[in-house]
Amino acid sequence: MAGHQDDDARLRLQRALVDDVRTLTYRTQHLAHAFAEQQTMHPTDLEAMVHVMQAETDGDPLTAGRLAEALNLSSAATTSVVDRLERAGHVQRERAETDRRRVHLRITPAAMGVAGAFFGPLGRRTDAVMAQFSEAELSAVHRFLTGFSRAMEDAEREHRSGAAEHLTQGAPQA
Repeated sequence: MAGHQDDDARLRLQRALVDDVRTLTYRTQHLAHAFAEQQTMHPTDLEAMVHVMQAETDGDPLTAGRLAEALNLSSAATTSVVDRLERAGHVQRERAETDRRRVHLRITPAAMGVAGAFFGPLGRRTDAVMAQFSEAELSAVHRFLTGFSRAMEDAEREHRSGAAEHLTQGAPQA
């Protein structure tokens, strides 16, 4: 009987975690949209900025080609996004020092200031939440979120390749 109760408790906790991730995703999207609206940006432009910022944080600045892959957009559409962001003063194109033909995308200090002003209060709130957890607990949460994110990425990749496969199978044969 105790084993069955343990299984039920685990299932309830797993469902609660899935619900929590869903809620976090929903709230993150709404906050991102609020920022995009405040900055009169298209949500794709904001997503592009996030990719450029993350790549810089990782020490591996993006090229327009890598940004196109990350956004799942054509080269032409990505160029339009980068042009809009550049005109707005959010990103700049910078020639790579090692290969002058290569152009990296960089977040401008002005964009960092705008993002910091908007997201700073959130950072303080999340810092306060994390302060309530031990290092071991934070490590477990990190493993969970990393694994969950990887599962989502794998599912997306599978669906995209399945969709491409489906389109190829449905195409008329020459």
